[in-house]
Amino acid sequence: MLVFLIGFMGSGKTTLGRALSKQLDWRFIDLDREIEKFSGCSVSQLFSQSEESGFRKIEQQVLYNVVNRIQNQTPAKQNCIISCGGGAPCYEQNLTFMKSNGFVIYLEVSPEILCERLLHTSSTNRPLLPSKDPSNLLIYIRNLLTQRLPYYKAAHWEC
Repeated sequence: MLVFLIGFMGSGKTTLGRALSKQLDWRFIDLDREIEKFSGCSVSQLFSQSEESGFRKIEQQVLYNVVNRIQNQTPAKQNCIISCGGGAPCYEQNLTFMKSNGFVIYLEVSPEILCERLLHTSSTNRPLLPSKDPSNLLIYIRNLLTQRLPYYKAAHWEC
């Protein structure tokens, strides 16, 4: 079984995914780390080289590759938690692909908590944040979350 964790950056997808996979004795895959392995450079570098649209195409290709690779393994090795980037379910048919290949969970976190978390994180790991002024971060989060919410809310389950 595949479980996809989706939600805004800073919602805890990677942290929860690691803890949950350890508890269940399942594999854990961070899609951003897989993208970095595939491309040979960091997510931030990909954003600066390819811009967001180019990054999203690579992200989609890696998502499909990861799922196909897992599905071709023995049933005992197919149990996996996949932490997806915040924009992954919002691009093309990624959410439909995730839902047809596993169970999708949206980690819902308030904009205020996201802002607090993102103020204390390295901007090198968050390519959409480096140019954001901290005083405008909450406005930015609310605006982007509003755009992404229809995708997030289409998950199988919210928590």
